[in-house]
Amino acid sequence: MKVPEPRKLKSGTWFIQLRLGGESIPVSALTRSDCIKQAQLIKAQHRAENRPKSSPNVTLREAMTTYIEKKRAGLDPSTIQGYEKIRDQYFQQLMDLPIRKIDVDAINDAIYEEEARVSRRGKPLSANTINKAWALISTVLRRNHVTLDEQPDLPEIKKKPVEILSFAEIYSAVKGSSIELECLLAARLSLSMSEIRGLTKSKSIRDGKLTVCETIVDIGGQPVRKDHAKEPDRVRTMPIPSYIQKLIDQVDGDIICTKTSQTINKRYQRLLEKAGLPKSSFHKLRHTYASEGARLQIQPEILQEGGGWKTSHTMKTVYTHTFAAPRLAAEKQMDEYYLSVIDPQPENPQEKQENAN
Repeated sequence: MKVPEPRKLKSGTWFIQLRLGGESIPVSALTRSDCIKQAQLIKAQHRAENRPKSSPNVTLREAMTTYIEKKRAGLDPSTIQGYEKIRDQYFQQLMDLPIRKIDVDAINDAIYEEEARVSRRGKPLSANTINKAWALISTVLRRNHVTLDEQPDLPEIKKKPVEILSFAEIYSAVKGSSIELECLLAARLSLSMSEIRGLTKSKSIRDGKLTVCETIVDIGGQPVRKDHAKEPDRVRTMPIPSYIQKLIDQVDGDIICTKTSQTINKRYQRLLEKAGLPKSSFHKLRHTYASEGARLQIQPEILQEGGGWKTSHTMKTVYTHTFAAPRLAAEKQMDEYYLSVIDPQPENPQEKQENAN
């Protein structure tokens, strides 16, 4: 707990002047560390005594509803929709319990039930889904001053090996299709689905450049247009390649993409299957952009700006992958070097024969 830096008095004692609730409280001790500890203890006791208490009958569902309503004005509608989904579909074993009765044992029982549950798609809930739901619930509990004695037994999120399709593979599958433009916008300009759906000729395109200034997301099954991108970093301007501009010019009307996200995803999956390629989500086309850029040794800062990623860490850890073929080639090159050290071979047959003699 942070307290003011103590100062040493002429008498040799250490002193801190605390201000708590408008009141000045002097703290002194013989050593610096004891002075800090005493000040921290006094501050902690003051916080505990003045901490507002939630009604003992408030349920987790009610507390989450209150939290969501307070956040509604400042958060993206899709984020609020996600919060409401967690409240209504996950950890239902806890939702109608008074928050003051929720402890680690109750939380662990709910976690185990979620792990055993099957989603509406007929698949077990992923560890990532359970952890994300718990992150929101734990925030609501903390806001209502509910503390846990120990950490709950959350499932471990295991990283799966990811194989990203190369642009050459993708283009051979989507060339000439009804979603060629959408795929190029994602794989070459790193636009997300919501950004592609928000593009218009009147607002997004000027002087051969494309600006991400609007997005469209589905809220309650209905498309909602927003006049800003998901994050400030996502508002960006980039030159339009001629082959993309040619496809844009062929679109009738002002809106560049009138298809729904579901339509685009389904058509993309069918095209991959027809081409004999493995399943891959449309969103992973942004991964292809970052991975191709890394393979071509483009500066990370340029890729980060072009893709609209807030930090280079996100781009490098989430979106940059090594393609299967280059990875195998690299492994082969490494194996050849190690083998040359372990079992060096003569440069020519004559030298080999001489060594044998």
